[in-house]
Amino acid sequence: MKEITMKTMTEAVPAAASIPGAMSPSPRRTTGIPRRPPAFAALTSGALLLATLITACDFDATDPTSITEGSLGTDASMTALMVGAIFNYDFSYNRNIMFTGVISDELVASGSWDPWHQADKNGILDLLASESDHINIPWRMWRDLQRARVSAVETLDLMEGVVSDFGSDERVAMMQLYAGMTHADFGELFCEVAFDGSAALPRTDAFDRAESFLEQAKSTAQSAQVDSIGAMADLVLARIALDRGNSDEALARAAAVPDGLMWEANFRDAAGERAQFWFNNHDRGESSVHPDFRGSDDPRTPTQDQGRVGPDTETPVWAQMKYPTYNDNMIIGSWREARLIEAEVHLDRGDVATAMELVNRVRADWELDPLPTDIPLVEAVPLFQEEKRHSTWLEARRMIDMRRWGLFPDGWGATCVPISREERLSNPNLPNI
Repeated sequence: MKEITMKTMTEAVPAAASIPGAMSPSPRRTTGIPRRPPAFAALTSGALLLATLITACDFDATDPTSITEGSLGTDASMTALMVGAIFNYDFSYNRNIMFTGVISDELVASGSWDPWHQADKNGILDLLASESDHINIPWRMWRDLQRARVSAVETLDLMEGVVSDFGSDERVAMMQLYAGMTHADFGELFCEVAFDGSAALPRTDAFDRAESFLEQAKSTAQSAQVDSIGAMADLVLARIALDRGNSDEALARAAAVPDGLMWEANFRDAAGERAQFWFNNHDRGESSVHPDFRGSDDPRTPTQDQGRVGPDTETPVWAQMKYPTYNDNMIIGSWREARLIEAEVHLDRGDVATAMELVNRVRADWELDPLPTDIPLVEAVPLFQEEKRHSTWLEARRMIDMRRWGLFPDGWGATCVPISREERLSNPNLPNI
């Protein structure tokens, strides 16, 4: 089995230390990605190309941590922009966990926001809801994911003109991976897509773009000898193939992901770098764990009764404890999911024994007893679906799985997310609502 390794960024790109005010990066858990320097935590797609020294009034004070226009074309700045792009994805992702959890059956609305209750109970996503805080789900999902997409693509474009060994630099592979991941998220989450002012496109267009970036990431990662990037690209490609109904491709891609892969969104205890989902659930109580998981003794779905009701004055607030603090990393993808994708394909082909053996490999990692492998297909399918529900709980997979398996109630509107009203108002190629 190919070892899942990745050089730490301090080894791979020592020039990062030369960026004024940048802290020495420490490795991201299990993948070697650095924790982001605070200097670049606020970089977004709009700021990506415009970050300059800040002056205030007539004071001759400057911010030594900013990327200046003059330094934007340096190799060291490429590391900073990469970290900023990863930051943007991580924060989009943690909100997607929250939103898709409410739309599916992982969380319930427990707060004062009526649009959340409509999404949770009736499958209605209100495009006209207030755009303050996180009330308007399509608006916030679209806005944050577009920011992540654009920052990854723009950083990649800049790298092409700056990085000397473009085809074998792990930073390039990383940005190709994240460009692929953002496009894959658009394809999986939204009903249709629009990029860079385009007309509405089918979500398969997002998958086409994602596959191109992910294949590039695999090639560059292989040249850079970074196994983990290629493995994560295979996992995302397996997801896409599963959504497209290409079972052979899904099986091959998932099988290429070795045991041990764990890709995470990175958070820490610093202003602007904490997970919003934690605050929404643990602190504000705008969402609560779905009743199916409350008080569970399953190690995959730990919860805690907070002994209070939410702002809606009636729903008990149960906190998820999978990510127990606001600076815990969140799982984006893992080898466990890859094994379950393989299991789903085998189950679809009627091979219950092989499917359940794969499920039991995942259960063994959680020190759970194995499930029987000689059960009828009619029993194996719902059992598998519950296993996937628990094993990938709060990893932004459940809404996608429920749509593919036809588990949403009849007439449920929120099986995918519509293009936001903000995008429709600002994009002349899209009809307004």
